[in-house]
Amino acid sequence: MNRFFLVLITITLISCQEEKRNTTTYFGGEIVNPKANYVVLYHNEEVVDSAVLDQDNRFLMRLDNLQEGLYNFKHYPEYQYVFIEKGDSILFRLNTLDFDGSLVFSGKGSIKNNFLIDMFLLDEDEKKLVYNYYRLEPLTFKHKMDSLQEMKLEQFESFAQNFDISERAKKIAKASIDYNHFVSFEHYPTMYRLNHGLKQAPEMPGDFYDYRSFIDYGNDDMVHYKPYMDFLVMHLNNLSYNNCKKFCSKDEIIERTLHYHTHKLHLIDSLVDGSELRDNLFRNAAYSYLLRDHNLKNNEQFIAAYNEVAKNKGHKEEINNVFQNIRNLQPGNKLPDILLTSISDDTVHITDVVENPKTSGTIFYFWSTNQKRHLIYINKRMLELQNKYPSYQFVGINFDDISPEQWLNTVKANGLNQLSQYKTVNQQETSKKLVIDHLNKVIITDNQGIITNAFANANYQNIENTISR
Repeated sequence: MNRFFLVLITITLISCQEEKRNTTTYFGGEIVNPKANYVVLYHNEEVVDSAVLDQDNRFLMRLDNLQEGLYNFKHYPEYQYVFIEKGDSILFRLNTLDFDGSLVFSGKGSIKNNFLIDMFLLDEDEKKLVYNYYRLEPLTFKHKMDSLQEMKLEQFESFAQNFDISERAKKIAKASIDYNHFVSFEHYPTMYRLNHGLKQAPEMPGDFYDYRSFIDYGNDDMVHYKPYMDFLVMHLNNLSYNNCKKFCSKDEIIERTLHYHTHKLHLIDSLVDGSELRDNLFRNAAYSYLLRDHNLKNNEQFIAAYNEVAKNKGHKEEINNVFQNIRNLQPGNKLPDILLTSISDDTVHITDVVENPKTSGTIFYFWSTNQKRHLIYINKRMLELQNKYPSYQFVGINFDDISPEQWLNTVKANGLNQLSQYKTVNQQETSKKLVIDHLNKVIITDNQGIITNAFANANYQNIENTISR
């Protein structure tokens, strides 16, 4: 924590000289070794402003009519949080070779943000340690975790007492400690069960979850703050799990059942106060279920329960579209038509690719240049399957927004068959229509483009059961 105090002392000397009545707000910085030529600032997932880096890799935004709160800035593909209040003049400097570790804020409003980034880095450093703690018995785990928490809270008390910051900033700073701590407790039962080969999570001691009495179920300030949302999602998962464990069938894998996910909807409805927070948690719960269980009858029951409790019209439209797209991908249906680009830069319909009477059918797989290890794996896995099932055509679809030259070079460098490689024309439309939620997804059709399995997984051995039918 020495870095933290040195930064605070330096910045306090600068900040105290600034005119407090100034309400004009600025946000800027310098990026060493930039990965892109721009920075985008978001608030509540909405773009607030963007700026192009100048010749010195610097930028500056003037933020008029500022809504105070947590923002995040993105320099593709990385992002980090910044808490901005009226009158702040926040500058940062970072090196993309160590994006988070090199990030330092300066100027008015920097103190609270340097505290947040230091707490973030401390949590990152502790992750391996905490992962090992998950093997411990509950009381030992709790003792070790509480010791880590106590050290951070001492830092927070010093921070809150010695620096002139708003109550709202203090609340966010405290939350950055609390919810990263709480989520480890919520994660513990699952990790303990996996580490010890148990079918179900054990009962926890009476005071294991004593922090739950302090949970804020209605903090709209932190709706888009990942530690807070990660905690609430895991917490609601556990409450739903324990409910099902007591009152539902004990012969099932609880997390995969319809009743587990509908219980979660009712818990959100009964516990969570903030309207935006409720909307986002309902949306998260819906995606969690629909992308896991593709049984149409179950999906229909779940979507009916979701539509009863969800209020946000935009989210409801989005989730119902996901449900409809899953319905369209059921076995026996024609593969939805989308546009693709061939290696010769021609635009083709996926139906033209898939309808091939000379084959037994088509196996589609997906890849991205941003995930190099996956590209190597999926190429190897598809070659393995192709050798076993030569009557099928294997078609790769790239999801990158890159130039034709870059795409062709990647195809050649990885030894891919150029005639069976395509790229999305509209990445978003393709993802939605084919329900692409991960790159290990595989879609299998017959030689007329009729779906056999639109939710196969390249990792699973049972993919061959579908191919060999």
